[in-house]
Amino acid sequence: MIYVVFFSNAGVPATGLSPTIGVYKKVSDATDVTPAPTVSEIGEGFYKFTATPGEALVVRMNGGGNLVDADKYKVMQITPHDADLDAQVSTRGSQADLTAIKIKTDNLPSDPASSTQVNTRLAASGYTAPDNAGISAVKAKTDNLPAAPAVEGNVQSHVADALVAYDPPTKVELDAAVAPLALEAGLEAHVLAVLNAYDPPSRAEAITDKDAILSAIAALNDMSVGELLGGDLSDSLSFPANSLADLVRKLFWVVCNRMVIEDATADFTVYKTDGMTPAATGTIADNGVTTTRGKPTWP
Repeated sequence: MIYVVFFSNAGVPATGLSPTIGVYKKVSDATDVTPAPTVSEIGEGFYKFTATPGEALVVRMNGGGNLVDADKYKVMQITPHDADLDAQVSTRGSQADLTAIKIKTDNLPSDPASSTQVNTRLAASGYTAPDNAGISAVKAKTDNLPAAPAVEGNVQSHVADALVAYDPPTKVELDAAVAPLALEAGLEAHVLAVLNAYDPPSRAEAITDKDAILSAIAALNDMSVGELLGGDLSDSLSFPANSLADLVRKLFWVVCNRMVIEDATADFTVYKTDGMTPAATGTIADNGVTTTRGKPTWP
């Protein structure tokens, strides 16, 4: 800490002095503390020295020069706590802090220590204090907490104790517990039960189903079962456009009969079973990469 002293000569600030500290002793046992600090001039009669005492010290400074005895000496006591006041003053709260404190204290009753005013406030707030039984119940729970619940070591100690006390089953114990379940045998029993319950159709039932299917086909109004089974799709027969028979016969024309493609125009003609009567016409486009057939036109 920096200590400041002032020298004057007959009431006039004394400048240009070279003060020295002649006495620099401990208050506790009167022993000297060395070396004594060096004093330097600030100006206008003020001088300073820096010290960090470990305990209370007495200081006597000699201004020297032509000072009269009454102005020559300065004495003081310095302590390790001399800097405390400066620290507290330099870090005192701001006006905003003081205002915030005032707002809180304004809400206090005029006599905060008065039990009458406290009781009145409690009654007005509707607060009901817990009874002794409730307090005892809370205490019973807090008694189970460690001495310092927030200390990580205490929590770890409780966890370690719990892990030591935990006794999980071994593999042998698990195998012994699972063995009576007979999992594989149980699955086989379920599979066998399903197979036993399965009732596939008999030959007679299958024939009946076939007859039912043929009857359904026979119900089609554009093609008889005989025509379908016999493949009688000759050009002489007349079928409704886009009916099942019509579409099947067109497919036969395309698959079973010849198709003529004109190289110059890429037009194609599909002929009926007689090889002369056109069945469908259309166009094939070839761009050298893919070939695309246009939708055929049926007569």
